[in-house]
Amino acid sequence: MKVPEWFHDERIQNIAPAKLQLLLNLAEQIEGKSQKEAMPVIMGAIASANRQRLNFTKDEFDLIFQIMKEGKSEEEKRQMDDALEKARKMMRGKGGR
Repeated sequence: MKVPEWFHDERIQNIAPAKLQLLLNLAEQIEGKSQKEAMPVIMGAIASANRQRLNFTKDEFDLIFQIMKEGKSEEEKRQMDDALEKARKMMRGKGGR
């Protein structure tokens, strides 16, 4: 898999390497999938991160999604926002913030 552009953004370089690797693996797994197909994979990644004690702060999570949305169409941004909201609800339900 080609490494996504957002992975090299200097704004995320202070995020722990293990967290970035988890995101890279997730990006590879959901590449080309619809939001409906990707959501179970995303939820599994959140559960895996929790088991590994790789908790993203709200600021880290927001920054990553902000970077990932850059250059996307309004429809793609809306879908990403929907996915983000679902992920946040899932994280809150599992003890996230």
